[in-house]
Amino acid sequence: MKKRIFFQLVLPLLCLFLLVALLAFAPTWSRRQPALLEMSVILRESGGFANARQGMEQAAADLNVELRFLVPSADNSAAEQAQLLSHEVEANASAILLIPADREALAESVRAAASRAVLVTLETGMAEQGARACVGTDNAALGQALGQAVLNGVPSGGTVLLLHSAPGDNAVQERLEAASAVLTGAGRKVAVQDAGGLDFQDALSRRPVDAILALEASALEAASEAARYLEEFPLLYGAGSTAAIAAGLEQSRVTAIAAQNDFAAGYLAVETAAGLARRRTVPPVKPLPFFILRQETMYAPENQKLLFPVT
Repeated sequence: MKKRIFFQLVLPLLCLFLLVALLAFAPTWSRRQPALLEMSVILRESGGFANARQGMEQAAADLNVELRFLVPSADNSAAEQAQLLSHEVEANASAILLIPADREALAESVRAAASRAVLVTLETGMAEQGARACVGTDNAALGQALGQAVLNGVPSGGTVLLLHSAPGDNAVQERLEAASAVLTGAGRKVAVQDAGGLDFQDALSRRPVDAILALEASALEAASEAARYLEEFPLLYGAGSTAAIAAGLEQSRVTAIAAQNDFAAGYLAVETAAGLARRRTVPPVKPLPFFILRQETMYAPENQKLLFPVT
């Protein structure tokens, strides 16, 4: 009799309790995994976004997003970016993440794309043209901070060479204009040089300068590499936080940098675009913080994650 009660009443209750417990403590992702979302990512150049791309890929893995990376054949070609935008929209892309090369040149293409797909930008804001959000820092504030950093190393009347590596209406231009205003306002001379294919040895022999300021990662990497082989090289400042830049900072080829958490920026960009595409409520995106780092501060615990992101 007792065995029959056990098998008919107690055992089923135990099994039911076990099933409920398994469901209650099952990983959240297994119960709430959203449908696969395809997202197009249009970069403005082939290099300089390694950490941000890692963040994008991590977000894609966490949020069940499939990323399609697209790069113009010529770096910072707004015309090619416009073609890529048009192609992705015609292919019925649900979400597009764009790093604009030129806000003005891309205005009409972004308006057209944003009317048919969720479009989020990274680095350069295009809200007026229809982009739903922008993930990036306050570019004017970053340029001003770099200008102030350069003032510490360049005496009054000294000359600073600003590397213009992404001609056009974009984040790099905003940083350059803000840094130039700080430097000229404090009595420093400013020269602007196109960084594309720049021969540093030739340029410096023709125009001696006290410091070089690069306003984005690829230009700073190129200048840091040139400093490796030239006996005399000006003080070098810039924006970016790649492994090559961290090495330059560590080896005293780079004096100071403005660094943001590029991994987090890439993650947030994909997370924001995915949330909007899935019609979820997404919190307003605030400007990302940045920090001025020097060799003596680069290994502080709070700064290591900016230079050495981990998944």
